[in-house]
Amino acid sequence: MTDIKTTLNETLSGLRQTLCFNQIEIGPLGTPLTIDFYQKWLSANHYGSMNYLKEHFEVKKNPLQLASELKSVISISQSYFPVTKPHTEKIAGRTALYAQNEDYHYWLKEKLIRVIDELKKTYPNEVFLPFVDSGPVLERNWAYQNALGWFGKNTCLIHPEHGSLFFIAEILTSIDAQNNSPIEALPDFCGKCQKCIEICPTQALVSPREMKADLCISYLTIEAKTSPPIELRKKMGDWFYGCDLCQTVCPWNEKVFRQKNINKSSDTSTDFILNLPSEEKAELVIFFKWLLTSSHKQIQKKFLGTALGRAGAKGLKRNALIVIANRNLTELKNEVENLELKELAELKSWTLAQLVNDKT
Repeated sequence: MTDIKTTLNETLSGLRQTLCFNQIEIGPLGTPLTIDFYQKWLSANHYGSMNYLKEHFEVKKNPLQLASELKSVISISQSYFPVTKPHTEKIAGRTALYAQNEDYHYWLKEKLIRVIDELKKTYPNEVFLPFVDSGPVLERNWAYQNALGWFGKNTCLIHPEHGSLFFIAEILTSIDAQNNSPIEALPDFCGKCQKCIEICPTQALVSPREMKADLCISYLTIEAKTSPPIELRKKMGDWFYGCDLCQTVCPWNEKVFRQKNINKSSDTSTDFILNLPSEEKAELVIFFKWLLTSSHKQIQKKFLGTALGRAGAKGLKRNALIVIANRNLTELKNEVENLELKELAELKSWTLAQLVNDKT
């Protein structure tokens, strides 16, 4: 007779293949191994304006506050590069790789629902709570404990086969995984490498595996609600939405990039990968002209279903002003001057000053 353990593992293995996950593993739920590190990070006020991270601490420390029946966590990883679900809108601005897909919060959540539907056939009376970067769950911790990767010095999970260019998601469940074979967390294979720390333009990685969020370009262009400090604006370069530099330089992602033939030269150095052609100036001008002159409703409609919607119309216009300044897009001076958003008045003046200064 097939036991529950075998049935569960076979079901999860089949779902991994059917739904094209990198990995899917189940392990016991308890106090997260990394909770002390997380608490110290919060105490250092490295979370920027993301106050919800601090507010959710007690639930992250004790997931049973979500539902007392919970016993296990199913962790899932899904590569986002090469692009798995590209959205139809052309984004001329330099954008993080993950955001070139449709918004993962939706399509990955749909995959989790399919996992739950399949498991309910065998476990109809169990509890299942799915999360995709959207709840008070210490996601990277559970993925780490279930051997989906180790904590890289860039704070991302890294897997020896898949690199770090993947989403993680989880299902908290009342299924008891205590009898499953123990999963050993992956060892740290970063070694003495410091490439991610050294490449960060804003020095957001203040030490290995510790990021000061309000210095990170991804935070500044996505999560932040205000304009970046003046001293960081030039350092942000032409990143319009997010930033991949600390992952681009990671040796564990070289194989992923080679598979996509990004690097067509025999030169596999970091310098070559980082010096890929920038976004075409003409395309940037067209895109930013539309962005600065469009209503918030028009912008929301265009980016509906994409990750870019998270920053909102005001946030995207803010980001555009910084790129316009850093790429010296003087063709857009009139559009910048005509922008009427009081929240961006100071940034608008700064952008115009950069355009003038760069021309002299």
